[in-house]
Amino acid sequence: MLVSAVVDPSAFDESYFNESYRFHAEDFLKGIEKNGLLIFDSDGRLRNAFIEKIMSLPVPVGQQLQIGLAELLKNKSKRFVTCSVSLNDALSDDLLKLACCIKKTTKADILIASPQSLETLISEEKNVEEVIPLSGYRDSDFEKYRQRYHRGLGSIDTLPKSEVKDMIIRTVRFAKCLKFYDEHIGLRSNTCHFWAGIEYILSLWHKHGFFKSDQDFGKVKIYACSADCISETDTDSKKERKKRQNAEQHENIIRDIIMPLKKSFTWSVEVLIKDDPNNIFHARYLESEHVVVRVDRGFRLFEQGRKFRQNLFNLHMNESILLARYRGLPNADLGDVS
Repeated sequence: MLVSAVVDPSAFDESYFNESYRFHAEDFLKGIEKNGLLIFDSDGRLRNAFIEKIMSLPVPVGQQLQIGLAELLKNKSKRFVTCSVSLNDALSDDLLKLACCIKKTTKADILIASPQSLETLISEEKNVEEVIPLSGYRDSDFEKYRQRYHRGLGSIDTLPKSEVKDMIIRTVRFAKCLKFYDEHIGLRSNTCHFWAGIEYILSLWHKHGFFKSDQDFGKVKIYACSADCISETDTDSKKERKKRQNAEQHENIIRDIIMPLKKSFTWSVEVLIKDDPNNIFHARYLESEHVVVRVDRGFRLFEQGRKFRQNLFNLHMNESILLARYRGLPNADLGDVS
């Protein structure tokens, strides 16, 4: 799942760089590209200083870092998070203090600092338990956890409940919109089981979402496939039968999932049922602005007694293109329930 970091731009000062330091810096950017978030102030002071430091590094010291930065900037909406912080105007130019303030405000996993900044924080008797000098990044617990989250944690029924909870919180914490993709929702009699799984994820988002006080927080979209695709070659009676089945499916979803979710949360909750004549919609996913998670057995997460079923949550960041194809499928003809 996702890890989050705040960067003290002085960590990328040219004066620190030797071959070993460069490897630490390159691995940090590669890790962020895979499953990390960089958190900056909404005024862009940290971001601009971070970019300027890397771009000013000479070749060959900075070449790979500049390539890595370019990749991050291509996907900055996925890899960068901005937040507003309150900082005394007299301190507004102190980027280390600004980075510390953002780290505290957002509860990011780690602050990446320069060796000198770490010494400064120690001399000021600040808590440096969650501060890593860039020179020690490759051997840090943060990097070990990042790799573990990237590989996947295994089936949720084998994990402590606290670890499953943390995994989901990491997935949704900095999101403003969540999309659920599951072709089977509403097609069977166990619709309430889908509701229980989705409600569990949304309840963690509601409690731990960083942007929950923002006006545009809490948009939920659920994508499913129609019970039957209607073909131009179908007879009129067959078309009517399929329309009734699609309408009944839609009614099941509205009654058993959407309405209960709207009672629990004051958010926009929308279901979109798609026709999928070429059967491209198969795997189940949870998607936010920053992450794509494949949910192996769908959102029926619990057995009776709220025990987790066997299920895998794994990162599939490159499948956002596939999800765009899902969303682009034609809407199903739902007809009317008679």
